[in-house]
Amino acid sequence: MLTGDHWSLSGYDGAVSTLPAAAALALAMILTGCASSAPPTSSAPALEPSAAPTGSPPSALLPTLAPLPWQYAKIVQPDAVLTVPSALPGGVDCHPCHYVAEDQLFAVAPWPSGLISIGLVQPPAQPLAFTSTDGLSWQPVSGLSARADASSNAVATVGAKTVLVGQEHNGASAWVFDGTSWTQAPEQDSLHVDYAAGGMNAAVGFNGQFVAGGYADDPLHDSHAAAVWRSSDGLTWQRDDDKGVFAGGRIWAMAAMGDTIVALGTVGDVIYGPAGAWRWTAADGWKRAQILPDGGGAMAAVTVGPNGFIAVGKNAKDLGAEVWTSTDGLVWQAVADQPAFHYNLQPLRMQSIVSSTDGYLVGGWRSDVAKGSGVVWRSTDGLSWSDPEWQTTFSGGQITGVVLTDKDAVIVGRTGYPDWNQATVWTRPWPY
Repeated sequence: MLTGDHWSLSGYDGAVSTLPAAAALALAMILTGCASSAPPTSSAPALEPSAAPTGSPPSALLPTLAPLPWQYAKIVQPDAVLTVPSALPGGVDCHPCHYVAEDQLFAVAPWPSGLISIGLVQPPAQPLAFTSTDGLSWQPVSGLSARADASSNAVATVGAKTVLVGQEHNGASAWVFDGTSWTQAPEQDSLHVDYAAGGMNAAVGFNGQFVAGGYADDPLHDSHAAAVWRSSDGLTWQRDDDKGVFAGGRIWAMAAMGDTIVALGTVGDVIYGPAGAWRWTAADGWKRAQILPDGGGAMAAVTVGPNGFIAVGKNAKDLGAEVWTSTDGLVWQAVADQPAFHYNLQPLRMQSIVSSTDGYLVGGWRSDVAKGSGVVWRSTDGLSWSDPEWQTTFSGGQITGVVLTDKDAVIVGRTGYPDWNQATVWTRPWPY
């Protein structure tokens, strides 16, 4: 879905579509100008103090520059993202010429060979994936392609198979890696959505199957509905019978705990909500959940913690972040509003979350003079949150995926908006 667009093909603005900085950092942003520079293709070194010239003050009096808390990971970008056209058709001249393509990442997760992060490269719109063994160095996968314009929005692994889910010209689609090669799911009636008005936005492994959530709208009749599909192999999919409880909804995130699946998103306006949530159990099938108070806001991501489910998103006015908790997936309670959920009366959005024994890490986006920036939050209990953490390497970016390794936190998204979007990964030791 970017002035904050996360799923660009499906139009979700909360992913992107989301503290005041110290004076020195603010000055650095002003000198940089309105355009954010793209991240380097190699890991940024820690900042070290320069050697003092002859006649300078004693070293004890010189400022010490501490390393930035988040460092760029090394990414080997696709060739198209690093190419500037030497000439344009019809003798058109450009100063400067824009790069041929841009890319961005929407999700990151463990898979059998380490970590995998997925997203979109365009034009033309195509699914994109990078893999890493340690989170510090990333390589693009080979053999991942689509029949036509397409995007990969989410990823899940079951056993030795990994599935990317998304959408293409005829509705929902998926891509499967079996340990050797990537295969796109064949076109089939269960995935087809007329007018390309549907797709998969979320995925989870459950009881040996892949479960994907998204939407299947009917714009001809101004009808909107969330949708869920299941597959045992990632190639053949069946759509769940929701018995009408998905009407008006859209699913942006899913999680599973025990015998329960939750699907979260919106009901009504796909950007501003109100928030929507559903729960599935074998006994009850899909049931609409209750969100207190009043179902305001829009849910963007969900994880499982020690006390049940915890979801993050934005408030109903898109002027602050919001967090919800649920012990059973059927009743959700908004966490008390707090200063960490606001930034100068500007849009501030939580877009991704991961849990650990040391607490929660959330990535998101804020509106600011850098044309928007990525931010992160931390919490030990999901109820009280740190102020949104910002640094210069987040300028012009957004954070749409978070994952934890045995020693590091890894966050993914993009930087460079609005001039040259590039898929970006940052890392730092965890916990901190």
